[in-house]
Amino acid sequence: ALDLTPAQDELSEFSLGHYSIPIPIAKSDGPNEGENRNRLQLTFDLYALVTPSYESQMNDSWQRHQGNIRDCVIRVCRNASLEELQEPELATLKSHLTDAVQDQLGPKSIHRLLISEVATKEL
Repeated sequence: ALDLTPAQDELSEFSLGHYSIPIPIAKSDGPNEGENRNRLQLTFDLYALVTPSYESQMNDSWQRHQGNIRDCVIRVCRNASLEELQEPELATLKSHLTDAVQDQLGPKSIHRLLISEVATKEL
């Protein structure tokens, strides 16, 4: 399978947009305390790595499915646990996002997702 995967240089970045998502976070203060609810603002840019030959198809698919893809990205982020949001490389979140985007665009459409300019702050 690795022999069939294009080299990193052969992939193009396709922007899937900028996101700024308020995420409800429930934290337990201890065994005798109730849950403390707070919000976390997650901001990032999302890119899909695609082969250059697929780039024009990706542009067409993005135009048709942009609303659904953005909704899926927001839903995945809001359903993420605090632990997933605090992972250094956001590996679990990226995995869930990849599955959600591939459900919209097809399993062979993207090779990987990149998340850049990640920032979090409590609201």
